[in-house]
Amino acid sequence: MPEPMSDSEIRQIIADYDDDLDKAMQRRDERLRAAIASGRRQADLVRITGMSREAIRQALNPEIREAVRVARAAKRAGQNRSVADE
Repeated sequence: MPEPMSDSEIRQIIADYDDDLDKAMQRRDERLRAAIASGRRQADLVRITGMSREAIRQALNPEIREAVRVARAAKRAGQNRSVADE
């Protein structure tokens, strides 16, 4: 029977996923900004992609996207601490 994975190995699974997701979102956001630069409207992106207006707003504004990413990471870190404290 294989050795059980350590807590740090399991946490790394989530860290790797978050990193991959961040990279994918950056690529998507760059392409959506390019669509706007080409003359499309934000309403077009909402209609075509099915994304919410808020998701498109975040995608089009890197500062907002970063603030959301930081808040999400802080929330996750707080959840991990509370679980570890139990």
